[in-house]
Amino acid sequence: MVLFRAEGDGRAVPILGGPPIDLTAPIPPGIEVLEALDGSAITLDTSAGVPVEVVEAIAATPTPPPFRGSPWLREYRYLLLNDGWCEVAGYVLRYREHFGLLVEEPEPTQQEASAPTRTPMPASRAATTSFDLLTQKWIPVMGTDGRHWSTGIVDLFGQAHAIRRIATEAPTMTAALHRLLLAILHRAYDGPASEAEWSALWKAERLPTGPIAEYAERHRERFDLFHQRLPFMQCPDLAGLDPSSAAKLVPYRAVGNNVTLFDHTTATDTITLSPAEAARWLVTLHAFDPGGMKTPYEKDKSSEQAPCNRFGVVLVEGETLKETLLLNALVYQPGLEKPRMTTEYDRPVWENAPPPPTPDKRVARGWTDLLTWPSRRVLLSAPGDTVDGVVITPGTRLDIRTPDEELMAAFRRPRDNKGRFKADAPMYPVRLHPMRGIWRHSVELLLTDVWEEGRNRQRPVALDQIAELAERGLIPLDTVHTLRVFGQRLDSKGAVVETWLEEQIPAPVPLLRARDETLGALIGTAITLADDAGSALHALQEDHRKEFGSDKTPDIDHYYWPGLSAPFGRFLIGLGAARAAGNSEAPAAQEWARQVRRLAVTAAEGWAKGTPAEGRMAAALGRRYGDFSKRLDRSKRWFEEKVRGYVTKTEDDDA
Repeated sequence: MVLFRAEGDGRAVPILGGPPIDLTAPIPPGIEVLEALDGSAITLDTSAGVPVEVVEAIAATPTPPPFRGSPWLREYRYLLLNDGWCEVAGYVLRYREHFGLLVEEPEPTQQEASAPTRTPMPASRAATTSFDLLTQKWIPVMGTDGRHWSTGIVDLFGQAHAIRRIATEAPTMTAALHRLLLAILHRAYDGPASEAEWSALWKAERLPTGPIAEYAERHRERFDLFHQRLPFMQCPDLAGLDPSSAAKLVPYRAVGNNVTLFDHTTATDTITLSPAEAARWLVTLHAFDPGGMKTPYEKDKSSEQAPCNRFGVVLVEGETLKETLLLNALVYQPGLEKPRMTTEYDRPVWENAPPPPTPDKRVARGWTDLLTWPSRRVLLSAPGDTVDGVVITPGTRLDIRTPDEELMAAFRRPRDNKGRFKADAPMYPVRLHPMRGIWRHSVELLLTDVWEEGRNRQRPVALDQIAELAERGLIPLDTVHTLRVFGQRLDSKGAVVETWLEEQIPAPVPLLRARDETLGALIGTAITLADDAGSALHALQEDHRKEFGSDKTPDIDHYYWPGLSAPFGRFLIGLGAARAAGNSEAPAAQEWARQVRRLAVTAAEGWAKGTPAEGRMAAALGRRYGDFSKRLDRSKRWFEEKVRGYVTKTEDDDA
């Protein structure tokens, strides 16, 4: 901040001298004034003995108008001294030429003297600086021109139209940051409260910056990563516990019981993180931390998995980050319970008081509460410019019926052995699988279930809104968005991250709008065709292993399943284009059948090349390959018969 001496004419002079300045005029100071202001600037630091109440009170004051237009001063505050002193938060601040700014503490009342006090963070662990997530560069992005840079929250919203996507080091981090930004968007724009407001934002060249700037000014101290009383998404009452290694924040550098397959960091290694890295992993931790034992604040060590471990996080991606944020931004009116299960008490975690250090359990108050769920109690240790430790204890356990409240996920009802839906079974979330692609759940991800009662699937709610907006002409009918699905795989105990997962499928708007069951049946039949070919490959391998007792042949699945994602994406795009143009879906289905057969044959041949084939073994391999080919032929004929019953027009009709 800058220290000023009040002049009688209403102007202020820098405390060490210089030209006077009108602190009410929105005119950025010139170079001569800037030099004088620099000489009269100081940094208030609680570690130097300045009371936290004083620092917070000054930080909460608005930036003076002449500072706002200057890139060098826009983060500064000021202190105006009359006769060398002023009062702030009950303290008297005096300036002495040879001693600087002195703080005189008020005499405590009898009640204050006997009141319990919060344990302060040890000086060796306290941050000596702030890290303002609103303005500091900590979110890595890629521009529409291919450039990469990092940005703060305020600039991200201001540049969202020129940003292609968020580009982080882990899929889970990308998902967690999008959920964070959606919560900020809803609260800063107080909506969008209607489709009309959504449409206005969508049609604008860029997002309006006024609401974000006002929200940032209102909650600025809550976004300081190292705030002494209100550290972002942290619990300052954990200050009495000894921190563990900062590696606990990063799955691939975890130590002890959290060791992973990604890294060989040991408990004796000293790990430090930049504030930007620590902030990204802090947000990710709350969304994706595995379950298991944590450091207890008192006795409770057990922590359940953070919410996003339960489902694949689905993000609808547009051409720019502006489009992506809006495509996932639901109509938000907490007073009218929009989106569903959102109450008037909904707010993100940073708008609440810091949580108590002991774990608790409750229901979510609404959508932004769920997006920023405090699944852990965390406190970063940052004695210098880096984070060298962290305390992580069990946080708030989530009492939730996931299909009703989690809106960035797809759900499906399981089937019995005969392929019929289990009517009395709950719906389960769609999750990522390391081998078999997310495209196998395209029906659940893309298509609406026309049956309101007794439905057997549920797509992400944003797709329902996109379909409605397309019906009203706000989104072109030939648009193809992308669904990105994020997740991670944990070990059998749910306590260790084994791998991160991310996949994507195209989302043609005509498919999102479709309300007939034949389209779902057609896509489901296409998936069954791929499953049948996969089963034929599996039988080829297993029969060979059983006869010759060999388990050294490569797993045939690796040759087949990974190659299906791209052609299935083209199949979906072809279906969407046919629907938009009123043409037959048969050509897209036929091309998909050709690709399935090609990939299955290629997989069988690749597996056979790695399999010993001499004498009787070679003859048996040839015989089984013949059986495999016949099975593919039967599947193809079955598929073609089914397709004829599902397509809305034939190719002859198109001609």
